[in-house]
Amino acid sequence: MRRRHRLLLVVAPAALILCLAAAVSATPQLLSEAKKQGLPAQNCQYCHVSKVPQKSSYKPDDLNDRGQWLMMEKDKQRGNEINADWLKQYPGGKDQK
Repeated sequence: MRRRHRLLLVVAPAALILCLAAAVSATPQLLSEAKKQGLPAQNCQYCHVSKVPQKSSYKPDDLNDRGQWLMMEKDKQRGNEINADWLKQYPGGKDQK
């Protein structure tokens, strides 16, 4: 019984860290993919509030409306990572894509 508790004390924090790391899945590759699709992505502010977001200090408030929509879409799709193809379905006019 004690052995299970010790294992849980080691595994639970590691799992939490992995989950938090997975939540922050934006990469420069996503920006490149958005540009390849012809979307008007010029920098990280396409989905983030700041030009150069840091993974170490990430907070959900660091996302703009598009970024928050992508996170909701990730949850809806039950995906592990954000897919740049989802940006085509972002609601709004053509200028907001």
